[in-house]
Amino acid sequence: MAHLLLLQQNYNVGIGLTQCIIVNCGNDNVSVPHDSSQGIPMRRLIAIPLMFGPCAHAEQPDVDLTSMSFEDLGKLDVSATSLLPATWLSTASTVTVRSPRDWERSGARRTYDALGDIPGVFVMPHTNGNAMLAIRGYARLTSFTGAAVMLDGVPLTDLYRSSPQYSMPAINLGVLSQMQLIQGPGSALYGSDAFHGVLALRTHGADETGTEGSATLGNGGYYEAALRNTQPLGPDGHWSMAFAANGQGDQHMSATRPNPAGGAPIVVERDNSFMAQTAVVKASLARLGGWTWQGGLYLHRYGSDNFQGLGSRLAGAQDLGGVDTRFAMLQAGGTRQLGEDASLEVKAYGWWIDNSLANRLQSGGTTVQRDLASRQDRIGLQAIYRDNLPAWRTGWALALGAERLNVRDVHTTVHSLAGAFISTTPNLSSGSVRDVRSATLEFNSRLAQSWRAVYGARLDDYSDFGRHTSPRAGLIYQPAEASAIKLLYGQAFRAPSAAERNGNINTVLGNSNLKPETIDTTELVAQHQQGNALWQGSLFRSSWKEGIAIVFRQDLRINQFQNVESNRAHGASGDFTLREGPWQFGLGGAWVSSRNAVSGAHYNIFPRTSATASLARSVADGAGQISIAQRWMAGFDDIPSGDIFKPTHLPRYARTDVTYSHQYSKQLALTFVVRNLFNRDNRQPSPLGSVGGIPDERINATLRASYRF
Repeated sequence: MAHLLLLQQNYNVGIGLTQCIIVNCGNDNVSVPHDSSQGIPMRRLIAIPLMFGPCAHAEQPDVDLTSMSFEDLGKLDVSATSLLPATWLSTASTVTVRSPRDWERSGARRTYDALGDIPGVFVMPHTNGNAMLAIRGYARLTSFTGAAVMLDGVPLTDLYRSSPQYSMPAINLGVLSQMQLIQGPGSALYGSDAFHGVLALRTHGADETGTEGSATLGNGGYYEAALRNTQPLGPDGHWSMAFAANGQGDQHMSATRPNPAGGAPIVVERDNSFMAQTAVVKASLARLGGWTWQGGLYLHRYGSDNFQGLGSRLAGAQDLGGVDTRFAMLQAGGTRQLGEDASLEVKAYGWWIDNSLANRLQSGGTTVQRDLASRQDRIGLQAIYRDNLPAWRTGWALALGAERLNVRDVHTTVHSLAGAFISTTPNLSSGSVRDVRSATLEFNSRLAQSWRAVYGARLDDYSDFGRHTSPRAGLIYQPAEASAIKLLYGQAFRAPSAAERNGNINTVLGNSNLKPETIDTTELVAQHQQGNALWQGSLFRSSWKEGIAIVFRQDLRINQFQNVESNRAHGASGDFTLREGPWQFGLGGAWVSSRNAVSGAHYNIFPRTSATASLARSVADGAGQISIAQRWMAGFDDIPSGDIFKPTHLPRYARTDVTYSHQYSKQLALTFVVRNLFNRDNRQPSPLGSVGGIPDERINATLRASYRF
C-alpha cells in the first residue's frame, strides 16, 4: 500500500488527568432575565445534554483550569450550548470542555485522545486509522454518522457519508484552543447530523498578544511541533496564526485473530503510521462601520498508512487501510449591537475537501488494493438575531441559514498489490447536490423565582426529501443557589446521506424514498456544589426510530438501504470532584444499556460499564503538579453481533497514566507523560469486524516543552 502522509487522530482511549468543566456561554451582547442563582460550574460533567447551539463569544486566552476556583470556571466561554447565555445550573444542556492544558497533561496526540475518558462516551477505532464517537451505547458499523463536528462554528459534515470522520478525522491539536463535546440530540439548534452529540472545535485566536512555540518527542518516533502567534491589527483588532505538525512512523503493531480453517492463529502486522499538518490564519477588526468583523483561512493535510482496514471478513490476513486528505476552508462574518439588548450576527463560509481511502480487499482468491476517492464542498450563510422581552422575563434568538452541499466526484479504482491497474468504477453519488434552508427559534424564560424554562425548535427544508422540525424543551428547578434539578427533552434527526440514497453499483441498492432517522431523548439531572465538592447525577432514556440499515431484498437478490431499525437505550452516569488543599480527586462513571428493539440484540461493542478516577497534587510551591489517572471499561465484545465470525468477549480495559508538569518560569513549561504505565495488552472492539479487536498502545512516554516569547 502506498505510503500516505499527513494528519490523523490516535483514537485510543485517552485518560484525562485534568477533567472537563461546564461553564456559561459568556455572550455579553444578549440580556437574559435571571436572578442570583448563578450556577457554579463543576470540573467535569457527564449528564446527557439535550439542547445546544452556537452563541456569540469573545476570544479568550488559554487558562489552566486546574488552578481556577469553581466559581471562576463559570466565567469561561462555552459557545456550543445555546443561542443564548447560560450557566452550569441554568443551562438546558450539558457540555464537556477541554483546554490545551487538559490534553497536554493527558499526553493526547490526536483530537479524540482528549475525549475518551468521558463517561457515557466511547472513542472507538474505525477503519483506515479513523475513529468515531459512540455516545450512550449506540456503537456499530455506521456510528461514524450522528456526531456533528464544528470548526469555529462551521459544520464539517459532508453529503456523501453524512460524517467528517472518514474524510477528515481531526484537526491537529496544536492549532486548537478549546474543545466542547455535547452529548445528546442537538438538531434543535444544529440540524441534521447532530443526532447523538456535537463536537465543537475552536482554533487559536486569543486577544493576548505574543508568540508561543512547543515541541514534543516520544518513544516510537512520535514528534509534534506547534507555533502560535497573535498581534494587534489596527486600534481594536488583532490577527493570529497557528501552525502545527505531528506524526509517527512504523509502530510494528500486531493483531492476532483465530484461523477459521483451524491451526495457528492469523497475525496481521500493522504500521499505524501517520503524519499531519494544519495551518490557521485569522483576523478580527472591531468597530469598523459599527460592526466587529472576523474571518479565517484554514488549511489541512492528513495521511495514515497501514491501520486496521475493512475487517477480517473482507480483507482476511491483509486487514489494512490508509487515508489521504486535503482540506481548505474560508469563513468570515460580523456582529453589531442594535440596542441595549439586541444584536445581529452574520456569517458566511465554504470548504473543499479531497479524500482518498485505500483498503486491501480479498477478491476472487487474491488480494487487491481498492482506492475510494471523493471530492466534495459545502457553502453556507447564517444570520442570528438576539433580543430580550423584559415584560415576559424572556430572552430569545432567531437564526436563519442557507447551505449547499456538493459531491463533485466519487469513484473507485482497483490495483493489484504490485500496482498494476485492474479497473475503475464511477460511484452513483457523483454529482449529488443538497440545498438546505433553516430557521431556528430559542427562548429562555424565568417562570418564577426558582423555575426556568428553555424551549424552541428548528425547521429544516431539504431539497431532496422535504421538511423536518426538531423540538426541544427543558424545565429547570433551582431550590437553592448551588443546586438544580432538570427535566429535559430533545429530538434530533439525521438526513440520509448521498451514499444511502444512491447506493453502490452491484453491491447495495440506493433508496430515494429514505426518510430521516429520528431520536427522542428524555433526561433527569441533579446537580449540586458545596464548598470544595461538586457532584452530578443523570438518568436518560432514548428511542431511535426509522433507523437506516442494509436489508437483503429477496425479490431482487441484492441488498438495499431501508428505514427498518428501531433502537432503545437507557443508562445512568455520575461525577464527583473534591479539592482539599494541594490535592484534587475526581471520580466518574457510567452504566449504559442499548439494543435493537426489533431483534432484541444488544449493541455489544459498547462498554456496558466505564469509570475514571484521578488524583493530582501540587508540588514545588505550586509550580509543579503530579497526577495519576485510571481508566476502566468492561462488558464489550471484539466485533458486532451478526457478523459471519462469532463475537468474542474482550478482557476488561484498564489503563494507568502518570503526568508531571512544571512551570519553570513565565516563559518555559515542561510536561512529562507516561501512558499505559503497566504496559497492559488492552484491546478495543472493531465495528468493521477485525476479529480479536484492535490493540491499544502499549507503554509509551512523551516529553513536551513549551516556550512563550
